[in-house]
Amino acid sequence: MEVLSLEVPRGKRGDGSRRTGGARWRAKVAIGTFDGVHLGHRQVLHGCDTVLTFDPHPMQALQPRHVPSLLTDRRRKLQKLGALGIQRVAIVPFDQAWSRVSAEDFVEGVLVDRLGAEFVSVGQGFRFGARGAGTTATLDQYPELSTRVVPLVTRGPAGEPISSTRIRRLIFDGDVEVAAGLLGASLTLPAVVGDKGQLLISSDFARPAPGLYLGYVDSRPCALRVCQDRTVAVMSTARTGTHVEVTFVKRAS
Repeated sequence: MEVLSLEVPRGKRGDGSRRTGGARWRAKVAIGTFDGVHLGHRQVLHGCDTVLTFDPHPMQALQPRHVPSLLTDRRRKLQKLGALGIQRVAIVPFDQAWSRVSAEDFVEGVLVDRLGAEFVSVGQGFRFGARGAGTTATLDQYPELSTRVVPLVTRGPAGEPISSTRIRRLIFDGDVEVAAGLLGASLTLPAVVGDKGQLLISSDFARPAPGLYLGYVDSRPCALRVCQDRTVAVMSTARTGTHVEVTFVKRAS
């Protein structure tokens, strides 16, 4: 899978021409943050060969005090996208400069010129460009693009939408098994082994409520006790500073 980092577009084409920036195919592009690559996201991704995503999360630049806890890191997100058959991932390194890119420049300079898009798939309520001025109606103004808007996917007796926000709430409550049903896989987060053998998971990520869980450290099954400070106590002989992946399968009864 090809992974590329995008530069801020320099402005509109102005001459009405179409350039593909060296794109090797007429791309079918899914756009979104895709945190967790959950079951709702997969409907947006269906049939696409290219993903346009954002890292860091746009809220980091727009409202840093309100950045949501992440469900996955970049490495695992790329793994999930690759497993779904995505051939190319274009990453917007979102910052203040990107926040000032107009919706028109985003469509022309990124989607059409850089990625060679002919088809765009987005979720319901998708907005883009400076001040969120771009909508699917903006995309419809470009005859070279065909746009698909995927409605919210629901699951559960109350018909609640599958969303990253809902999954975070489940994780915070310790309902990791229910969260896994919406993610399409058990929650797996990066961790570092601390000086007492405990696992340290960054507060950037959605960490389960304190309690005892069954899961894995890398591929080794084990019991995981999440402490009040959200560190994970686990029997480990790994040396301090070792990077591992911790997977929460279910809460122990």
